[in-house]
Amino acid sequence: MNHNRLVGLALSAGLLIGGLLFASPWLASPAVAGRLFGEPITQLTNNPAADVRPMWSPDNKQIAFMSGRDGPSHVYLMNADGSNQRALTKGKADDRHPVWMPDGKQIVYDSGEGATSEIWIVNVADGAMRQVTRTGGLASFPAPSPDGKTIVFYLFKNETMDLWTIKLDGSDAKQLTKELATAKNEQCTFACHQPGWSPDGQLISYPGGDKRSIWVMNADGSGQRAVVEQDGGDISHFPWFLEDGRLAYVSEHVESTTAWTDAWTVDLKTGQRNLLQDYMALQGPLEWNREMSRVIFHSPRSGNFEIYMIDLSVPGGNEVLQGTPVPAAAV
Repeated sequence: MNHNRLVGLALSAGLLIGGLLFASPWLASPAVAGRLFGEPITQLTNNPAADVRPMWSPDNKQIAFMSGRDGPSHVYLMNADGSNQRALTKGKADDRHPVWMPDGKQIVYDSGEGATSEIWIVNVADGAMRQVTRTGGLASFPAPSPDGKTIVFYLFKNETMDLWTIKLDGSDAKQLTKELATAKNEQCTFACHQPGWSPDGQLISYPGGDKRSIWVMNADGSGQRAVVEQDGGDISHFPWFLEDGRLAYVSEHVESTTAWTDAWTVDLKTGQRNLLQDYMALQGPLEWNREMSRVIFHSPRSGNFEIYMIDLSVPGGNEVLQGTPVPAAAV
């Protein structure tokens, strides 16, 4: 099965799940989607183009996202309340999957035209762009280490997808995994989210090629091990680390008539697994701010992919996240 077909299948599956998760008339209500910042839910973007993949800045004051407003997909910025939306990158290439560098002064992303893409970095202040990788393949979903010196990313090449690292200056590229997912094994070779770094930069988390397991490894690629292995039909992916060192991930449960998403944490020292958030009425990826008080995500609930923010610190926030209608008097 070729890579383009696998990408199409992955996107089709995502749209199917999205249709199930966003079918509620209440979730699609303009009155709910248009609430002002500070209420349980805020629609941050409103544009005919698809606005997706929001990411918090390190200080939680800005959000980076990708949008095709001027043709190709480019990296955009906005304030945390949705104001001051502007393009950060430009050109003919598709710029995707932005992630902030730890100092908040640069953003790393993947960019390409046609059959190849590479990892790039852009200055927030002046939009100056610099190419980091030269793989000749499909490099995607970069994630910087906590010290900002190393980037981990996915590379699809020769019908195989693996994780690699590279220094910020483009030197010392290293392959970490061997045949993480391959077309010959009929595995999905389309990366869906950036890998996660532990706060001390010693571990990297990533989903298994089966989309049922969550793995961690040392930053040099050694010690690869599954820390979550699902026996059921749930899809487990989008792993990231919390500031206290626990590993978190999203688990999506889909049936013919219902669907929901849970978020879990795993203590890597004890193996203890706990619910972080259950019965969320939306599909991942989800991005919590540092205080775990606000969640941003993209959704087609208004008929077009837009970016939303749910504030869990205000009355009704948790109910909105779970898709439970909240009486007007309660919000």
